[in-house]
Amino acid sequence: GGVVSLPSGIQDGSGVPAAAMASANARVSTASGPIGLVTDVLSFPGPSTVGNWFAGNTRVFVNGTPTVGQSATGQAIIPGTPPVPIPALVATADPRVSAD
Repeated sequence: GGVVSLPSGIQDGSGVPAAAMASANARVSTASGPIGLVTDVLSFPGPSTVGNWFAGNTRVFVNGTPTVGQSATGQAIIPGTPPVPIPALVATADPRVSAD
């Protein structure tokens, strides 16, 4: 499937798109932005606030780090006591770049 290059292509489990994606990837980009990595930290406007990835693409890497595509699994955290994890997923990938 496609890879993520924009934060708005990522959603938390309640359907809210990510507001930002902090990435160490400064080397590989698509026309719309840097390719997402499993080490990226996600920021959401609410109800969840932050998120991260557990698993990314198995064959495509940037500097030895797996990229984030439509098959990636992650979580977003709703703050509270205790914090509540909900899924984070790729809703819209870059259609011009494909990775597994």
